[in-house]
Amino acid sequence: MARSSSSSLLFPAVLLGSFLYALCPREAFFLPSAWRSEPEAQEAAAPSSSRRSLLAGALAVAAPERANALTTEELRAANLFLTASPSVLSVSEGKKNAPGPTGTGFVWDASHVVTNFHVVKELKSPHVTFLRKDESGSEDHITVGAYVVGADPLSDIAILQVNAEENTDVASLMQPLSRGASENLKPGQEVFALGNPFGLEHSMSKGVISGVSRSMEGTAGWPMSGIIQTDASINPGNSGGPLLNSEGSVVGVNTAILSTSGTFSGVGFALPIDTVQKNVESMIEEGYVTRPSIGVELAPDEVSESLGVPGAMVMKVVPGGPAQRAGMRALRSGQLGDVIVKMGSRPIASSSDVFRYLDQRQPGELVVMSVQRASSDLTSDDPDIVDITVRLGRSNSKMVVT
Repeated sequence: MARSSSSSLLFPAVLLGSFLYALCPREAFFLPSAWRSEPEAQEAAAPSSSRRSLLAGALAVAAPERANALTTEELRAANLFLTASPSVLSVSEGKKNAPGPTGTGFVWDASHVVTNFHVVKELKSPHVTFLRKDESGSEDHITVGAYVVGADPLSDIAILQVNAEENTDVASLMQPLSRGASENLKPGQEVFALGNPFGLEHSMSKGVISGVSRSMEGTAGWPMSGIIQTDASINPGNSGGPLLNSEGSVVGVNTAILSTSGTFSGVGFALPIDTVQKNVESMIEEGYVTRPSIGVELAPDEVSESLGVPGAMVMKVVPGGPAQRAGMRALRSGQLGDVIVKMGSRPIASSSDVFRYLDQRQPGELVVMSVQRASSDLTSDDPDIVDITVRLGRSNSKMVVT
């Protein structure tokens, strides 16, 4: 009786097992590979392409937000771009796509745009182009004329007055960028360069400040000091665009690159905003940048070096100027002129040192200058050192186009 009962239970169980095995995928039974044939083991070890596709799709559907999510740092940078870019304009000759040099500018106040002098110096009919996006996200270009109201080639700064009467939307588009300070910038500080490199509108690159207080030679040999060095990508077309700090404030104006190819190689330069602001305010109020002057023309440093004379050699003295009134002597009759070796307490080794010193002074200040002069004792080969007091005069680089 016991054997008959076991047989009756075993037969239905075998039937049920066979039915489930035929109905379900074989992998669902997790049979050890040793129990399967070689083809079966290989099939189980390699999921089919259809199952891989289903798995990938499921993961994509399950976590779309994770795949497209921005990090906190990326979100901050994206918001900075969205906030600042409407105030960054392209500067060109005539209407959009007209031939001619092209650069970048940015909104300074309700009626002015700031850019580099070298961007506008060849333009006969400057125009600025705003890039606006409508509610659908489509881009709309608004190009209007502008004219130069102030230009300073020595600091490579120019100001454009925008002709708002050409388009009623311009007034609402003139949104000034906030301005920071460049005095306390530190190497390693994060910065963003905005502009139109190679004509690619509204581009932004990210980098750090690589160095501060760099010097560049400007027009007429006047050195520009306090220049910001950055590795944020700057290329042709970026000139005149803003260099922003991580808060979105302008700390510099992109100006030049150091390159052997003409394109960016990791070393870019920007004018410090402290200098830009001082010169822009002067140009808006007076039409030019006022600088102190001593009223002399200095010899090229190569001349002084070839003669073995350290300092800044005076070639000419402006008649009636500050230097002449103080008794400074110029080159004459084959006799060397005075050589400036000290201004105030600062040693002078070259003409660039003279310019840097004057950059920190104001017209009307009294400056004690030490000059090396041919000895009054004709039997002596040693020069005299003479101290003279000069009241600094006033000079300007007025270049206003009306």
